[in-house]
Amino acid sequence: MQGSVTDTTTDTSSTTEQDLSTGVTPTTADPPTTTDETTTTTTAPTTTVDPTEPTSTTTGETTDTSTTTTTTGETTDTSTTTTTGETTDTSTTGDTTTTTTGDTETDTETTAPGSCGDAILDAGEDCDQDNLGGKDCVSLGFDGGTLACADDCTFDTGLCLLESCGDGQLDEKETCDGDDLAGESCESQGFAGGALACNDTCNGFDASACTACGDDQKQDGETCDGADLDGESCESQGFGGGTLGCNADCGGFDVSQCDPCGNDQIDDDETCDGAALANETCESQGFSGGTLGCSATCDAFDTSQCDSCGNDVLDAGETCDGAALGGATCESLGFDGGVLACAADSCGAFDTSGCIGCGNDKLDGDEPCDGAELDGETCETQNFFGGTLACSEQCDDFDLSQCTNCGNNQIDAGETCDGSDLGGATCESQGFAGGGVLICATGCGAFDTSACID
Repeated sequence: MQGSVTDTTTDTSSTTEQDLSTGVTPTTADPPTTTDETTTTTTAPTTTVDPTEPTSTTTGETTDTSTTTTTTGETTDTSTTTTTGETTDTSTTGDTTTTTTGDTETDTETTAPGSCGDAILDAGEDCDQDNLGGKDCVSLGFDGGTLACADDCTFDTGLCLLESCGDGQLDEKETCDGDDLAGESCESQGFAGGALACNDTCNGFDASACTACGDDQKQDGETCDGADLDGESCESQGFGGGTLGCNADCGGFDVSQCDPCGNDQIDDDETCDGAALANETCESQGFSGGTLGCSATCDAFDTSQCDSCGNDVLDAGETCDGAALGGATCESLGFDGGVLACAADSCGAFDTSGCIGCGNDKLDGDEPCDGAELDGETCETQNFFGGTLACSEQCDDFDLSQCTNCGNNQIDAGETCDGSDLGGATCESQGFAGGGVLICATGCGAFDTSACID
């Protein structure tokens, strides 16, 4: 048979019936076009076919699910409809199929999950990329501007405009307006301080004048922040010590508590600083020589290493200095006369070589000796075996107390033994039963029993 055979069921109760799934009133289509191919439409019982809606779900008490496939020519259209209820009335007019159910029916649109970003507006999305669903700033209550879509498929109204923006009054849809910041501040926005402002579109804040300075964490653009000095100190800043701080604006260091003393530079009212002595020396400070230093407080020179001997001034610790003899004379020192002087090498003693009398290391009058002057005499010339000869304090005789005869192999006064002269003593007489060899100890004052045997 040529032409088209269509199985059509008409519900006389509603020739023009509203599709409850879509809420759209269907229209009666013209009969299908006759072609040379045979077209067969097979409809299962209780089936809703709506070419305009790919998938439709109707909720009720009982569920009847069927699939209808309509083939016309070379085109295949497949729809799946689930109908729930007690009574289902399906009518097809042309290309439009209407389903009427006795109970209330609800259509649920099935949306593929995770579809944000595919430019297709799905359920739950305000927009998707450039697909704004026909919306614009005006339709959302703004006075103009450009609506955009955010990455999470919600509207981005950042470029939408309000004519009320700029009047200083916070209106609906405005985040802020002029000085009215709705109670917000840099601090409430997460900053440490600064001045919060409202942007030109009244839909956001301008935090460009806010600052993180004050949170004790150095961030980009900051030299330091509170206790966070980025590892710097007074010393690294060229000072001798002290406590480095950070400026209130975090833009530089506060060196007011740093001590410049110790940086080897003469700063402000410093007299000197370390090796920086302002070209001063011990000599320029009135000393005969030595090494000049600087005090730990940089306010005075340290002359402790300067040598004052030779400046003709009797300084602390000096017996005399050049012509400064502190009133001493040869006579005051016990001499008969003469010229007293100061020892040139240390200023710690008098030079009595110019004095006349005992003590000037010169033989005056009938003196047999005077100090170190012994007139060539020794212990040996004084009939001793050895020792050190000296002169008495009165220069009237030799001092033989350090002379000795020890070593002449003769026991002299005060000697226990002397060399081979043991005075008849033996190891046995010293209490050693085994005998051995008794020796005279050095100094002749005792025996050496190291070679005796018990």
